[in-house]
Amino acid sequence: MHLRVVQLLIAIMVFLNYNEVEGLSKKEDEEFEKQLKILNKPPIKTIKTEYGDIYDCVDFYQQPAFDHPLLKVKIHTHHPQMKPSFSLTKRDNLESSTSNRSSGIELKDGGCPMGTVPIRRTTKEDLIREKRANQFNASYARGIYHFALAQTYNENNMFTGASMISSTYRPNVLPNQWSASVDPVLYGDTRTRFFSLFKSGTTQCFNTRCPGFVIMNNKIPLDMVLLPISSLNKIYADMFFIQKDLKTGRWWLIYSNDLIKIGYWPPELFKGLKGFASRAAWGGEVFSSGRTFPPMGSGSFVQSPDSNKDAYCRKVSILNSVGNVIPVDTQLQIVNDAPKLYAVIDVPFTTDTFGSTVFFGGPGS
Repeated sequence: MHLRVVQLLIAIMVFLNYNEVEGLSKKEDEEFEKQLKILNKPPIKTIKTEYGDIYDCVDFYQQPAFDHPLLKVKIHTHHPQMKPSFSLTKRDNLESSTSNRSSGIELKDGGCPMGTVPIRRTTKEDLIREKRANQFNASYARGIYHFALAQTYNENNMFTGASMISSTYRPNVLPNQWSASVDPVLYGDTRTRFFSLFKSGTTQCFNTRCPGFVIMNNKIPLDMVLLPISSLNKIYADMFFIQKDLKTGRWWLIYSNDLIKIGYWPPELFKGLKGFASRAAWGGEVFSSGRTFPPMGSGSFVQSPDSNKDAYCRKVSILNSVGNVIPVDTQLQIVNDAPKLYAVIDVPFTTDTFGSTVFFGGPGS
């Protein structure tokens, strides 16, 4: 299993509004309507954000996770008040030069009622954009990815999690590119968001677009907008944590230094996994279907690392086989397949505030 903890960045793709798509056949329209009925569950409450996103408060047991056949038969083993068995103790505060958004990204009106979870409503426009994008670039099969990562890897490793404090930026990209591991066609906008990407075998999807991830938080949505974003000498950073519950096998996604539980991936999703990960990586990722590539991180080519202008993942840590947090204090392996476009520098432990830090980014081409 590979735990990739990447910088959350923004990407721009070709945006196609529904009204601008001509020649939509009756068959296509009916197919879209059928998909929407599957994806959008009956809401108990609806919340519209200032960014135009609509979140449906769905009964906990009707969320997409339980459409998965392996989870449907065990639905009685899950409930909306579940907590991990490991201890959740508030961690170090962020230093004064950064800001933590954990108190400003909750849904308005108190979020969703207890016993329900927020799920972003999928629209017909969303499905049309996705279909046209896939036709355009064959699901990115003809595109090229570039990575600027620092990783710890050994097939004999027994990791049960990884964490970081990450600065967040919004690089400018062209319509056939994106920066980081999210498909902006999902949203139709260019905002920096908190997201998850799940891969298992040939299955790959973001957030809850395929069944599996169990949402637990009724106030903070999985694909929330992160604003404000970092700029020169004004840095906004967020803590992200993935940790396995050794008693249940569930992999929890946790946000902010307050350790807010977003949800978890059940062990049934990981076919053939013996219980541990062998790799953890921190850094950036970009994509392009053309000859040029977008900026990564802050857009600055890292030479002499500067936390006031370069994107970073600091206090990078792993969890060992018994669930203890172990700061990474050895040199990491660098993975950078486009060194003329991007740079990544691993800075071993310096201060208690930064710990071991991975700086990365570049202007692209």
